[in-house]
Amino acid sequence: MNQSWHSAREVVLDETERRRLAELADADRVVAERAAERYGLVVEHPELTLQRRIRGGVMRRVRATGAPALAKKVLSRSRRELWRARGRTIPAETGSATLRVAPAPETATEGARLLAETTEPYLALLRPGTRLAPGATAAIERAAGEHPGAEVFVGDSRRANGVPTLAPDHSVFRLREIDELGPVVVLAVAALRDRGGFRAEADGAELLDVVLRADPDRVIRLRHDLGIGEPHDLPSGEGAERAAAVVAASLERDAVDADVTAVGGIREVAYRPSGTPMVSIIVPTRGGSDRVAGRERTFVVEAVRGIVERTTWPDYELVIVADDPTPQSVVDELETIAGDRLRLVRWSEPFNFSAKMNRGAAVARGEYLLMLNDDVELLTPDWLEQLVGAVQQPGVGLVGAALYFEDGSIQHLGHRYERGAPGHVGFGLTPGALVNPDQLAATREVSGVTAACALVPARVFAEVGGFSDEFAGNYNDVDLAQKIGDRGLHILVLGRVKLYHFESRTRDAKVLPHETDRLQARWGRRLQHDRFAR
Repeated sequence: MNQSWHSAREVVLDETERRRLAELADADRVVAERAAERYGLVVEHPELTLQRRIRGGVMRRVRATGAPALAKKVLSRSRRELWRARGRTIPAETGSATLRVAPAPETATEGARLLAETTEPYLALLRPGTRLAPGATAAIERAAGEHPGAEVFVGDSRRANGVPTLAPDHSVFRLREIDELGPVVVLAVAALRDRGGFRAEADGAELLDVVLRADPDRVIRLRHDLGIGEPHDLPSGEGAERAAAVVAASLERDAVDADVTAVGGIREVAYRPSGTPMVSIIVPTRGGSDRVAGRERTFVVEAVRGIVERTTWPDYELVIVADDPTPQSVVDELETIAGDRLRLVRWSEPFNFSAKMNRGAAVARGEYLLMLNDDVELLTPDWLEQLVGAVQQPGVGLVGAALYFEDGSIQHLGHRYERGAPGHVGFGLTPGALVNPDQLAATREVSGVTAACALVPARVFAEVGGFSDEFAGNYNDVDLAQKIGDRGLHILVLGRVKLYHFESRTRDAKVLPHETDRLQARWGRRLQHDRFAR
């Protein structure tokens, strides 16, 4: 293919960078073999199973126009559940020598009195308007035997009309911002006493304080209904301030450098970055354009312009991996806009998103790599401060952002997986109309994030083998997230970091059967049930 563009800022791969690419491929091969052995599934007729679910399911491609259909489906399910509930007798809970059931204390003084009176090893606290679900006592006793060192048990619940609320796995990152403990919280009495019981300083936010003081690995989610009742109200006013103070105290105990602010019904936790390390922003492009908001937009040019004009982070470089057909006029504009921050890498081979990103990573000089599509527009000037601050937290390996379609509906708030089919949390929902904007802004732990905007430490990227060339078009980010998550690292999505994403305007985003087949062959069992978006 003839090279259609030239630039003094082109970076030609040398032996060191070629060696890095070879090392990525070797590392990916090792990880893939191990993953296939531990999690791989053989999918028969994937075009008739996973492909059909992905094309027709609500997870992957529910646009804003599909939201009413989704709501109708949920309503229909709730009516069926209510009909079943009316048709059966709910047995009463019998007494237990293991568990004491009591209303959740409203003050630390009440909590201290309850704790002093409790002789059972476990204390089940029911939040206002909640009753214990049928079989909950037996489920808690069974879990206590299976997890003898557990400090806290939480679980699923149902509303009075039978609609289920399926609890995600415990995440301290999410709990710092949103109280998602559920209507029933079960505490190990001995552990609670060892940790000082209910603290007077936490008056009004006692349960939040207790769980934040517990060992995160000993907070166990039960896949069983523990309570029946309506969701409790989010704290507001003085209650929200008390909860924010509890979170701030928890961060100080854990030596986490962060600011906490009560906003609406959530707490905003802004993790302060340590230093200002270089971030390499890697953008693949072929210089494509389309009409957006009524005007022609050259995607990579406008994406880079927005970054340069709005980003407040001082130290970053722009590594643009440009296909040979990229117009010279686009390269010229990039040189003018980005100046010395620009490094251009040529791509002369057939389309392969993974290989292009790996090539950009091979020449990147940053301590952190930010994968970014060219069809985005930055909305949050301090995005790198927030992303770097989060990814620097102990045990975090990957962070992403909130992406919105041109019409303002949500495209991405993290990955979610169900029965092997990957999709996007919040896809097609409209903030304010269908979802509380405060809750959307929270930092959540998720199973993965889209490579349209994802920050990863360069060291972690290299250790897991970067993107796999096996996934040229789709699922490359799912595979990368699984490789990082399988190492026990946390993956976060920051709802306050926002970008527009004009998704797939520059290529055919159709998912091919062999792509789902390869994904299942590596990670099938890990994709059956999502831990964080149930």
